[in-house]
Amino acid sequence: MERLKILINKLKNSPDKMKFAVVLGAVGILLIMLSEILPDSKPDKQNDNTETTETDEADDFRKQTEQQLKELLEQIDGVGECEIMVSVEGTTEYVYAEKISRYTDEDTDRKSDKLDEDVVLVENNGSKQALVRKVIRPQVSGVVIVCEGGGDIKVNERVLRAVSTALNISSGRVYVEAKRR
Repeated sequence: MERLKILINKLKNSPDKMKFAVVLGAVGILLIMLSEILPDSKPDKQNDNTETTETDEADDFRKQTEQQLKELLEQIDGVGECEIMVSVEGTTEYVYAEKISRYTDEDTDRKSDKLDEDVVLVENNGSKQALVRKVIRPQVSGVVIVCEGGGDIKVNERVLRAVSTALNISSGRVYVEAKRR
């Protein structure tokens, strides 16, 4: 600490103090520019967790849909063993229950109706959570099915109809192919 005070006093009395100040300022600006260019070493954990959760839920939905379709299709006569790939759009979305209160605001000049919307909270195991009114799942955008009976046009048609009916999608979004032997 004492050395720092001596160094500062020498700089105050030095004829080159202006040059030193300019160099010190340039180094400071360079460090600021460098910090903007280099990526953060610690990513924002909250955004990563949210994104990971959304991706995990969509991935879980996709895998569950694939498994259910596989079990269903393998029961259809002539299909045989099959592999399924489902493509989804979006993520799982939660719609929360809201308590809406209407009241009249009597201002000096006019009356107006006001609405207050509050999310309904319920107590669950000692913690309060928002009451989920509806869960909106990701939308299935396409399905590819590779099955042993996919080469037979009758089996192919039955698979197309079963998948489009089960997932409520057009048959144009479903592709059925024969499994390589």
